[in-house]
Amino acid sequence: MKISYVNNHYQLGGAETVVRQLHEGILARGHISRLHVTEGKSWPRIPGLKPLYPRILAKLDHSRAHSFIQKFAPRHTWTDRSFRNLAAADSDIIHLHSYHGTYASLDSFAYLAKTKPLVWTFHGYWGMTGGCDHPFDCNRYQTGCGKCPQIGRFAVGPVDHTATEWREKQTHLSSLPLNIIAPSQHLATRVRESALGQNWKVHVIPNGVDPVGFSGKRKLDQNFRRTLKLSPDRIIALFICRDFKETTKGFPLLQKVLSSQAWPDLQVVLIGGNSTWARSRLPSTLKVVDQGYVRDRTQLAAFCEASDLFLYASAGENFPCVILEAMASECCVVTSPVDGVLEQIEDGISGLIAKDHSPEALAATLTHACSLPLKDRHNLGINARKRVENEFSEATMIKTHLELYAEIVQENDSA
Repeated sequence: MKISYVNNHYQLGGAETVVRQLHEGILARGHISRLHVTEGKSWPRIPGLKPLYPRILAKLDHSRAHSFIQKFAPRHTWTDRSFRNLAAADSDIIHLHSYHGTYASLDSFAYLAKTKPLVWTFHGYWGMTGGCDHPFDCNRYQTGCGKCPQIGRFAVGPVDHTATEWREKQTHLSSLPLNIIAPSQHLATRVRESALGQNWKVHVIPNGVDPVGFSGKRKLDQNFRRTLKLSPDRIIALFICRDFKETTKGFPLLQKVLSSQAWPDLQVVLIGGNSTWARSRLPSTLKVVDQGYVRDRTQLAAFCEASDLFLYASAGENFPCVILEAMASECCVVTSPVDGVLEQIEDGISGLIAKDHSPEALAATLTHACSLPLKDRHNLGINARKRVENEFSEATMIKTHLELYAEIVQENDSA
């Protein structure tokens, strides 16, 4: 089988993690996989990675030659053409991930979907809204959007084009024979009920994690903690965020929680973009370790392994890979009650879920986690890892994808 994956970035957040897992897993199982990416200054030279924008132009585009390159070889024009050309490739399946219309037009999307069997994983809501990646309590996307309450946020932007964009999606996408993958039952239900998704086939395939790459074996090893410059005598609480300034990822709520009272037994580890900025907004009395954005997966796994708690405070999420990684590392997850996270964590069994999304509720849950005897807190983490091994493993995720691909190819051949 020949699969072509398309994603905006090679490495950034959870969507990129899933794409890399699938690409590498498909290759390891003897199939042909090509991974097409569009944004970035440079990409690693690994088997099957084929950027839609030439490497030399990408490098120049992130230099002082940017204006010249965008005038004579604009990225979007080039990637749109390269994306459209996938229709002539020998791939059996085209599998899109973080598509927000940035690297290819809706017209090119529709052209490709009419030419090749196309699978599209929804890592957010963009495909059925006028531009937002999560509508939260807004239901305008059911009737056409407009008067968007998220102006200025990703992926809406500073000007409200949501009504126009929704109509364009209705024109180009709503009637296409798309196979949509939703990592959570929550998102699958929202897609099936959406005005744009009535003709799409929706499949639920949870994200997965390789339990071998994440471990809790050294969870209680004080010397191991010291190698990471963490306190062996405190409860280590890890918070990972792609960008701490991205408000929907939960730092504003976490800031209120950590500022609401003294946490003398806690040491908080911040990992992600703008973590120094985030640290400056936490109480000076709080013991905080600022790690910045960690690209090295081994180092990231080490911090997960050394942490007792994993904090999650997002206001809207799908099926976060970072929570699965924390679970595989035997962390006790302390989280707000949000979307697909409720399908990952069993409250009181494999983690702790706040009763609502208020700072008071999350602070109470964190206080409860800190007050638990070490053995009880650790048992929550052990149960979390077992849940990953039994239900959310990378091997299961890849196997289920391959089964879906085979089914789609067979249907296409018999049509």
